[in-house]
Amino acid sequence: MIASLAKFIDWDVLQTGAVIECLNQKDLILRIIFLTTILSASSFNAAAAEESWPRNIPELQAAIEKVLKETKTPGAGIAIVSRDKAEWVAGIGKADVAANKPATDETLFRIASTGKAFAALAALQLQEEDKLKLSDTVRQWVPDVAFSNQWEATDPVRLVHLMEHTTGFDDIHLREYALNDPTPIPLKDALAFGASSRVCRWSPGSRMSYCNSGPAVLAAVIETISGEHFENYVQEHFFNPLHMETTSYFYTPAVQQHLTKLYHSDGLTPYPYWHIAYRATGSINASPKDMANYVRFYLQRGSFDGKQLLQPASIERMETSQTLPSAKLGRMAGYGLYNCEILQGAFVFHGHGGAVEGGLTDVAYLPDYGRGYAIMINSGSMRAARQISELVRHYIIRGLTPPALPPVACVPADVQRHYNGYYQFISPRRQLNYGLTRLLEIEWLGFTSNSVSLIGLSRAQMVPVTDRLFRKNDESIATLALLPDSDGETLIQYDRMNGSQSPGSMTFKKVSGWRVWGEVFGILVVSVSMLSSPILLLVWVTRRLLGKSHDAGPLSLQLTPLLSTLFLAVFWGLIFFNRGNSWALGCCCAASVGIMLSSIAFALTAAASLYLVARHRHTPMKRLAYWRSVLVAVGVSSAAVYMGCWGWIGLRLWAY
Repeated sequence: MIASLAKFIDWDVLQTGAVIECLNQKDLILRIIFLTTILSASSFNAAAAEESWPRNIPELQAAIEKVLKETKTPGAGIAIVSRDKAEWVAGIGKADVAANKPATDETLFRIASTGKAFAALAALQLQEEDKLKLSDTVRQWVPDVAFSNQWEATDPVRLVHLMEHTTGFDDIHLREYALNDPTPIPLKDALAFGASSRVCRWSPGSRMSYCNSGPAVLAAVIETISGEHFENYVQEHFFNPLHMETTSYFYTPAVQQHLTKLYHSDGLTPYPYWHIAYRATGSINASPKDMANYVRFYLQRGSFDGKQLLQPASIERMETSQTLPSAKLGRMAGYGLYNCEILQGAFVFHGHGGAVEGGLTDVAYLPDYGRGYAIMINSGSMRAARQISELVRHYIIRGLTPPALPPVACVPADVQRHYNGYYQFISPRRQLNYGLTRLLEIEWLGFTSNSVSLIGLSRAQMVPVTDRLFRKNDESIATLALLPDSDGETLIQYDRMNGSQSPGSMTFKKVSGWRVWGEVFGILVVSVSMLSSPILLLVWVTRRLLGKSHDAGPLSLQLTPLLSTLFLAVFWGLIFFNRGNSWALGCCCAASVGIMLSSIAFALTAAASLYLVARHRHTPMKRLAYWRSVLVAVGVSSAAVYMGCWGWIGLRLWAY
């Protein structure tokens, strides 16, 4: 209370330019009474908010069951642990809706990308045995694994880049994602199948972009060094000593007996089992009981019930990001070795999430407080996963004293001037999508005397930790970094979606405001011109019915752009409605063929629109009607050219 009063008075003095001695005694007393009232109300509201979160396991279970019901999520697996014991390990809801089979603490869930961490753990263990170094190059160990890096001579792809997602590789293409071989497919064959996606788009270590082929390449390195299959190595060195007795990479009869089904958004329709080709990336099946031991392993800093599997220093390295430029600027939330920092107010969790069709996982822990959790659900509802994670995190941090917030620093005026402006996203996860994300992912950065604002798809107000690092008001570490200029470009790094399902730190490049608003204007013009085509056709038909169409121009001028617009709508509609079924898009099927054909039809009708306005430039008609047709034709043609530049015309997703 005294500290709060001091802050209030200091703030007031700074704002008015007065000095404390000049305050009238009565005025000061009134201020104190006013502030005491405000603080009391704030304390009451904070206490009320704290009271609203579950305070015990029965309340937490009831809250989770409510979320499952509201989101049509059949079941969940939960493990809440401390350093020395499991506090609550359970299954909630149904593992199999049709069979009315309940989820239990032994029900297996697909933990997806959460399993990437075992590749990093294996690499760290081999490093402790002096069999490899994280700084080793990939070519040093697996020269037969294909990838392309134009900077290899000066900036080679290293093992650490695989684990921090800083290789610059494109994420796996849909054809790799859809590869579903139950044999199972050997690792070398899977890597050979997906070689085309492993192309460095920038110098390794300069930007982060989440990439699902990295763990598979690292698994090949581990196999080369250990002489064992990767899955066997992990089983022997981690699953067995951690007593993860039912955990498996494979769809064995024992797994089938205990595995939950994964469900569509209706909570009734199951997905078929998917044999992930890159098993190190996300094919592990594990139970809440197994995951409880796994989380305790991190809380015990590399040991489990007296057996040291990794040294504490290796676990600390796993939790730290080192390859990005921001690592040289100070403490910032980042992505370590398949382990990311997850902020819940001032608390900093470590862990990783996972997602497959019909399944989501969230694993996180507080190393300094000795508490952690694992959550697995058998639907793809991000709403359910987010709400359950919030419930569990608030339950875990109840009664804990949060870390102190760093003091607010000053940012020199020249730094403010240099970094103030518009920024465009330049580290896309999938290059194929970049034609769209580059238009959407725009941020404006502006400074005030003691804060910075980021305005884009989301809005954030931040305060400086140093002259280059910024944090949100209630968070204890930075999530925004002003990077040193590179090749004449002004860059920032920002973790906008901080969390277990976050893609990690995003890199943005400063661009001209004229360019940003020019692109916005161009999008508006093209959109309006294309959307006007059905209106123009309706006007043409109406005038024809009223016998007034003799000067409205040929029907083809109105019909062709409309067809082009419809084909474009079909293209994006097929992508949108199949966005949750990547297997289909990665195979030659009705949806993927429809995407290809609609894009070609769009381009052809757009070209025909241009041809027709050129052909009928001297045809007698109202000049206003003609120039409207020209505008629409130019609009659809511009969209077609843009799509062609980004490889969307004739797109064959099954062969990409």
